[in-house]
Amino acid sequence: MVLDIQSLIGLIVFILVGVAVVICCVYYCSCKPAWANTRRRLVNRQIAQDEEANDQEREASHAQLRETLTANKQTRDDIRNKYQLRK
Repeated sequence: MVLDIQSLIGLIVFILVGVAVVICCVYYCSCKPAWANTRRRLVNRQIAQDEEANDQEREASHAQLRETLTANKQTRDDIRNKYQLRK
């Protein structure tokens, strides 16, 4: 069987494209779950870090609020004592 140059080039291109499609399909089917799991782990790790940062910020805010309330209570008690002494 004798092939002319154009048919030979067409056959080579067809084979190369077919091989590339098969390789892409195998790669996509075998690697997609691994990439999805890796991405899910990264997202979950980031969510956990964000929750931890929010908890730390909330605790710091609560501590600051407690300090402010304590200072205000002391000031209020001082004012009450001051005016009770004048009576």
